Amino acid sequence: MDKEQAVLVAIDFQETQIRIMPPEVGNNLIRNIKILIAFARQLNIPILATEQYPKGLGRTVPQVTEELGPILPIEKVSFSCCGVNAFNDRLKELRRSQIILTGMEAHVCVLQTAADLLRRNYEVHVVADAVGSRKKLDWKAGLRWMEKKGAMISTTEIIAFQLLKEAGTDDFKQLSKYLK
Repeated sequence: MDKEQAVLVAIDFQETQIRIMPPEVGNNLIRNIKILIAFARQLNIPILATEQYPKGLGRTVPQVTEELGPILPIEKVSFSCCGVNAFNDRLKELRRSQIILTGMEAHVCVLQTAADLLRRNYEVHVVADAVGSRKKLDWKAGLRWMEKKGAMISTTEIIAFQLLKEAGTDDFKQLSKYLK
């Protein structure tokens, strides 16, 4: 991973989605996306966020909204983020090649976004502990499908250490507290 080439994408961390997850799963997803957002902000990695049909599924959960700060989620009704011009335009103007995918649900919006990004020759890293589905089988099948299509399946810590590259830097000192 190269922090100069990476973009963090936070897909649909919405109220209704989190509420239907087992509490420990939802809490873990929120914890991990907050860590990844903190890393992205510290390392100047652009962040794109989306909301799937917010009128029906609610807005981004407050804990994630707070971490995103001024970044406003792009509203969508297509399952793939790539089905939205605003997302495509923003991604194109960033001119980066590596996508760190997080979000919900792994077997729907994350999977379809990964498929579209892979077809466009992006290097896609799906953060397994920062994506979720209502059912564990769907989560596992979604991750397997994305990996077979060419996505790298990672974890929050793998991404964090890939971006940091080494200990002893100011960035490491600032961010290591998140990895305890």
